[in-house]
Amino acid sequence: MKLLNILIFLIILVNLVFLGYFTSTMTGDVTDDNKIEYVNMTRAIDGDTFVYETRNISQSVRMLGINTQIG
Repeated sequence: MKLLNILIFLIILVNLVFLGYFTSTMTGDVTDDNKIEYVNMTRAIDGDTFVYETRNISQSVRMLGINTQIG
């Protein structure tokens, strides 16, 4: 019985390791292998919203979770 419990534990552990490996390769890396892309900020709307331009495409970005209020 003790051997069966150890075997079940090892099977579950191996499955969790494989699941973690396969899900991490499916989602990819957020920074895309640390490639840096430079952009030109064209306008700051307020403390956490700005407009930038890259490859002649203008986009607006709002930085969430940044507290820019004074006081």
